[in-house]
Amino acid sequence: MQQIIHNANHMTSHRASVRLLLCLGVALLVSCASTPAPEEVGPAPVGSVSLNIAQITPTDDKLLNIGVRVFETQASPESISQSGAAIFAEIRRTETHVLPVVLRNTLVASNQWGVVRVLPQDDPSVDLLIHGTITHSDGANLTLAIAVTDSTGREWLNRTYIDIANSGDYPEFVPSLRDRATTRYMDDPFQDIHDQIANDILAIRETLTPADLDDLIQVTQMNYASDLSPDAFAGTLQQNELGLLTLNRLPAQNDPMLGRVAEIRARHNVFIDTIDEYYEALYQDVKPVYDIWRQYSHDQVIEEQESREMTRSGGSSFEALSQNYNRYKWAKIFEQEFVALASGFVSETAPAILELSRNVNGLTGPVEEQYAQWRDFLRQLFEVETGGVLQ
Repeated sequence: MQQIIHNANHMTSHRASVRLLLCLGVALLVSCASTPAPEEVGPAPVGSVSLNIAQITPTDDKLLNIGVRVFETQASPESISQSGAAIFAEIRRTETHVLPVVLRNTLVASNQWGVVRVLPQDDPSVDLLIHGTITHSDGANLTLAIAVTDSTGREWLNRTYIDIANSGDYPEFVPSLRDRATTRYMDDPFQDIHDQIANDILAIRETLTPADLDDLIQVTQMNYASDLSPDAFAGTLQQNELGLLTLNRLPAQNDPMLGRVAEIRARHNVFIDTIDEYYEALYQDVKPVYDIWRQYSHDQVIEEQESREMTRSGGSSFEALSQNYNRYKWAKIFEQEFVALASGFVSETAPAILELSRNVNGLTGPVEEQYAQWRDFLRQLFEVETGGVLQ
């Protein structure tokens, strides 16, 4: 009998030791997997935002034309898998083409502006130019650094925006790549950030007088003319003490040179309309799979956050540590699926990216090179038509 009691006590002690070792092992795994990165201090999230929509189209003097440059990215490298680094770099590159289209569509929907286009480079024919940099994007949080300048060089906006998506911004069930059509009409989970940017740009315009806006439009006209032929339009613009372009003199309204500039500009507008349509087509092609990827990314970020919170508040109980271990185990499985999904994303979007780089109007190379070739062609055309000498 004593031997039985001794054996029972020994087994109980052994189980307790195993239990303790398991707790320590799980705690180590969880602490390694869930060490939170230092939190960065930044601007407050934009929250819920309503786009300021004009019920009546503004007068012509307020219909400034806007160019939205293809974004840049400074998003942190993914820590999911070193083997997937190239895949996620490609996703980041795709985002630089997709997000400008969302902002463009938001500005168009506001009914506050003239023509709004996505452009591969700075363009002297637009009144306002928007530069954007993606500094963070993981499906749960989006941070954009936005700079807006007008054709005089005046800075309208230079601000960092943060938006946080919640679960309600995504469908209840994550669709698969096979069900991508179901996401085509899904609202953008970060629409608030684009609405806030559009509202802020509008607020700056509302501070300008009609005379300011008229001068701005005329500076744009002469800026484009000077880009075509610096010699022919030398002296029409000058820099003031702040370094901003101002009108020095204007050619006569019936000056034939201005008429030719208008004709060339009309051709240029057709070209950049085509470029803008290419970006819109790319957006429509990749949106379904991009939305799926972003929702998977969102869910992974939330899972990691919940795991960290449980580690902080769950104490050292075996149940809490076991639950954390299960989260860690499933997170690793999910990580593998996530990398596979990202690889599928790149494969799915590759044809659309390739289409964007194909020739437009007989030009060759990536769209950025085609744009530069087109501007050179227009300068040469203007020289031939006017007999001018270009620098």
